[in-house]
Amino acid sequence: MPLSFPNVGIQNVSMRLRRVVSVAESPFTLDTQVYSHQGARWEAEVTLPPLTYAEARSVEAFIVGLKGREGTFTFGSPLHTDTAIVLTSGSTAIRSETLTTSAGSTAVSAGTYFQLGSYLYLVTADKSAGAGTLEFQPPLRETIATGQALDFTQPKSLWRMASNDVSWSTNQASLQGFSFAMVEAL
Repeated sequence: MPLSFPNVGIQNVSMRLRRVVSVAESPFTLDTQVYSHQGARWEAEVTLPPLTYAEARSVEAFIVGLKGREGTFTFGSPLHTDTAIVLTSGSTAIRSETLTTSAGSTAVSAGTYFQLGSYLYLVTADKSAGAGTLEFQPPLRETIATGQALDFTQPKSLWRMASNDVSWSTNQASLQGFSFAMVEAL
């Protein structure tokens, strides 16, 4: 583990960042108190294109090999790729939401995904070329050392199935369909 996601293409991906935030609202004044807890993780639902029996065998083996929620796998959207080059400048603590970048770093636009370690992050503010601060979400999953490269080429994260029960279907044309939910493995 982790397993690699089979190379069969993706028909649809619905992705979200789930946060743990408490809101208490007064029933008399409607004033609110908000507390943002540390929890945040990526969640997604994936639908694969209709697959022939021969194509579907690798997906069936992948799903069964995960043993429900026990196993983990790497997954990233092939549409999210960039050529940015960014190196960290200074170590950064776990749960930080910013990184200091080195002088040789390129510009990065808000909305760009990157991988650091085994996890996926999203840039939340434009960063100009050179040394500076890169803002992102979710918070860092692990401490980052100086000189670590961020991967923008085809960023992935570590995932697990959202349920122990995963199924697939076959139609009259012998095409198989797969849809499943997954959560980031923290």
